[in-house]
Amino acid sequence: MASTEAPGGKSSGKKPLNVDLNLVPFIDLLTCLICFLLMAAVWIQIGKISVTQSGTGAPSEQTPEDRQRLNLVVAITPQGYIIRGNNTTIADILKKDDSYDKKTLGSKLKEIHGQWPEKNDIVVMSEDGISYQVLIDTMDVCLANDYPNISISGTI
Repeated sequence: MASTEAPGGKSSGKKPLNVDLNLVPFIDLLTCLICFLLMAAVWIQIGKISVTQSGTGAPSEQTPEDRQRLNLVVAITPQGYIIRGNNTTIADILKKDDSYDKKTLGSKLKEIHGQWPEKNDIVVMSEDGISYQVLIDTMDVCLANDYPNISISGTI
């Protein structure tokens, strides 16, 4: 325990103002805060997904290698998924029972990755009315099928 003593006492004729401070609850609080911060730091590290925002930038000169590269896009619409590569539609995956067909999306992405094994980036686009959970589920499907470099775009 910590204690303080205010001026006064036997010689001045006043009553001594000794106060004992109980620091145990304060130390307990700090210990709990440190534990909480350590646990939160671990969860932040685990839950992190690297995402970049794609958009229109300055036009650049395309080389023949760039023209042969696949620009893979997964568009989320109210009707389902549209997979596009180099501005051509590769697959239309419609909703099943009013929910998005993530299993078919995963198999199509796996099939595309088999044809383009060096491809590891993908753009996920969604319309305004699409819920955030559907966007996250789509990103999880992309991560599970070897597309770790995910870009987000809001325009279809």
